[in-house]
Amino acid sequence: MKKFSKIPVCAGAAAIFLMSFVSCDNASELPPMNDGYATEFILPDPVDLSMDERDIIEALQDEYNADIAGN
Repeated sequence: MKKFSKIPVCAGAAAIFLMSFVSCDNASELPPMNDGYATEFILPDPVDLSMDERDIIEALQDEYNADIAGN
């Protein structure tokens, strides 16, 4: 009975051992890295706020500051 249980364990170990040798061992198997990809990003141009939008933001900031001062 023990002999039959050793066969699947040995077969599994051999399979794992063989898979480790055929796995990705060279960097050439990986996709190429793009040089300078982090430096090519361009920020969008900022958009100026209108007076109405500035008033809304200022009202929200005043409300926030009043709540902070009240606590």
